[in-house]
Amino acid sequence: MNLGDKIKNYFKEAELYSEHGLLAEALERYRSVEGLVRSTRGIRNRDGILKKIAKKIETTSQKLQKLDGVQATQKVPEDAQSLMKEMYTFDDPEAKGSSTLGGAVALAKFGQYDEAIEELNRLLEYDKLRLEAAKNILWCWVQQSYSEYAVSLYQKWLKNKLFPPDELESIKSYFNELMDEAGVDHEIDEVESQQTIEPDSEVDDDEILDISAVKFVLPRGPREGEKVELEISFQSGKYIQMMISRKEKELLDSINPGDLLKDIVFYSPVAIFYGEGFVSSKSAISAGPKKGDFSLEIKIIKIVS
Repeated sequence: MNLGDKIKNYFKEAELYSEHGLLAEALERYRSVEGLVRSTRGIRNRDGILKKIAKKIETTSQKLQKLDGVQATQKVPEDAQSLMKEMYTFDDPEAKGSSTLGGAVALAKFGQYDEAIEELNRLLEYDKLRLEAAKNILWCWVQQSYSEYAVSLYQKWLKNKLFPPDELESIKSYFNELMDEAGVDHEIDEVESQQTIEPDSEVDDDEILDISAVKFVLPRGPREGEKVELEISFQSGKYIQMMISRKEKELLDSINPGDLLKDIVFYSPVAIFYGEGFVSSKSAISAGPKKGDFSLEIKIIKIVS
């Protein structure tokens, strides 16, 4: 690793420490970067870089002082320290997105599962990173006790033929190990012949209020990350249905059966509440005044108080 790469990686490590509240470690890394830059005369925009680092050091020091030394005594677990040192070895200039993989793995190891999954899903489009991204996605879901959803996701990959046979075998072997470690009684080898598995709901039908509308973040497609609000056309206990016009192609392309939606806002005439849902179906309406439009069904699997 040349000096430029070393400075860049030290700075990234410092930023990651800071993001996770490990201020003492972040301050130490910022100072290491400052020392490297000061000792090197040939760096372009050297003075500007030093000013930026000085500002980071000042801000981090102020935060530490406000905590009255509490944060300074916090110790980073050895596995986290190792991760911080090694995460950027993923960076491969010939593989676009490889540094993102390193960052996503770090987020996952620190328990930032939603953020990690979001990054990892983007990497499924890169041939060189797809296998590693898929394994880490499954790991994130199993760590959150969403084993059934992980199985459903694995089924979708099978149906879509996303992976060549050798990679699929590697994923299957890894997934079996994950499920064994989690104590989940499920035979992955039989998954291919099964229908998509819906996660069990934690709520009974009679516990769910009448819902008039929902709001959630689109998980993929051209409108990925956008919040949408849809009116409910029909409800049966924990299952709710919405109508989407065939003209809303971008919306239709941004949500598919098998998607797990977190942080859904449920609007009821008497209350607003939050939870999670599983997209159980998306189908075209074949008759009636809405012919050609689509019906979207979501199964409510959790209510968050």
